[in-house]
Amino acid sequence: MDALSGGKIRSVARQVGSEVWKLGSTVAESFVGSGFIGSRRALTKENSALTQQIAQMQERVAACRVLEDENKALRDMLRVAGVERGPARESGITAPIVSSFRSSPYGTFQVGAGSADSVSPGNIVLSAENFVIGRVEEVDLHTALVREIFAPNVSSDALLRGVGVTVEGRGGGNARTSVPRQTDVAVGDTIISPVLRARAIGIIGKVSEDSGSAYKRINIYLPVNLLSLQFVYIVKN
Repeated sequence: MDALSGGKIRSVARQVGSEVWKLGSTVAESFVGSGFIGSRRALTKENSALTQQIAQMQERVAACRVLEDENKALRDMLRVAGVERGPARESGITAPIVSSFRSSPYGTFQVGAGSADSVSPGNIVLSAENFVIGRVEEVDLHTALVREIFAPNVSSDALLRGVGVTVEGRGGGNARTSVPRQTDVAVGDTIISPVLRARAIGIIGKVSEDSGSAYKRINIYLPVNLLSLQFVYIVKN
């Protein structure tokens, strides 16, 4: 067709192509000259940097919260230490918990203090509120194994409203006992253990009574969230 037209189509095609190229170049120059592409790239880079800074700040905030929680727990333990260093002059040590309560089905946990810290078997282990959590059972150089006071199948002698009872551990910070039906007890009463130097070991959570029974069934619980516990106070012998 170009040959038949004597080269006219070729000339027109060149002219149209040239105009299209000029238009495209002009548009590209306008974009670049206006800084649109450069600004878009700069904004993308800035957003990426800001996102990274936010992530770093969130990490720092989380770390600060962890330190605040630990400091609060340690302050509570210092208060317990102040009580323990009263007239009886009993010495002790604050120790971190280094094992999970969930991972042990036997009612035991490990603390980060051992024979190097003068911890020995039989030492009493307290919560921040001075409730007995358990007793040290085994000791290594820098760690110790603690058996919970309410571990499954663990019995403890205790006093409830002046009545001697045997508390049977059920695990998970729970226990049970029974008292004569005429004993005046109520939900919220504290259970004291004379063999643990008259310290509190639990609180009554429920009282059940059968008309045909001579005893009341008592459900006891330890008012401590064992799963969130970070530190304990070990009273040395």
